[in-house]
Amino acid sequence: MLIKFLNMDIQSLYQIYKQYPNITTDTRKIEKDSIFFALKGANFNGNTFAEQALEIGARYVVIDEEIYKKGNNISW
Repeated sequence: MLIKFLNMDIQSLYQIYKQYPNITTDTRKIEKDSIFFALKGANFNGNTFAEQALEIGARYVVIDEEIYKKGNNISW
């Protein structure tokens, strides 16, 4: 697992996207080296799946709640 903490702006995120253009919002569909964006809805909070997404094979995870920043390769 790549260990890298990113608290970034949109340009930095775009540079990562150019290296890893596969994006998902569903941990059941994660492919190796993808970027997982944690979405929130009325009945779920994708932030809670950040660590699982990395374990499954996501290269980076983008969350919006610092409390879920358990790994160093999670951007918030």
